[in-house]
Amino acid sequence: MSYQKILVALDRTAASDRVFDYALGLAQSSQGQLQLVHSLDVKPYDNLGKLIDAGAGLQNSAKVQHEEEAAQLQQVQEAQRWLEQLRAEASKRNVSADFVCEMANPGSFICQLAKNWAADVIVMGNSGKKGLKKLILGSVSDYVSNHAPCSTIVVPNDSSLEAEVLSKVS
Repeated sequence: MSYQKILVALDRTAASDRVFDYALGLAQSSQGQLQLVHSLDVKPYDNLGKLIDAGAGLQNSAKVQHEEEAAQLQQVQEAQRWLEQLRAEASKRNVSADFVCEMANPGSFICQLAKNWAADVIVMGNSGKKGLKKLILGSVSDYVSNHAPCSTIVVPNDSSLEAEVLSKVS
């Protein structure tokens, strides 16, 4: 199948290289373009202790907020540098690529972006979570494959397995 608009969801894990290479191969074979996406998950409870201390007056709340904003900005800048490197790699292989990086819930962000960009397919990885961990933490790839406006290709974490194409019925 020929895909022109390929949205590539990346999460900076070891599997991201496999996902990017797979999507790059798709784009090269169909002369398509890539939209690289990285969502920095909002984790409101990561600094709960500091926030409670600030609320109780044990720490300066402005300082806590400033530190949190600085940490988020640093994460975004690091992710943007990484995505820029991937865009340059795609360009070397004559594939047009752009990227988006935001603080958002990954599943819904990926689906909304795919809809707004009118993606033909979403290529993403699978963390390999199983059992209770998957039940409690959820799976972004499961969410996206069930809510995306287009087909989803899930590239497994294990290199011995093949990518799974989950098609949408139009």
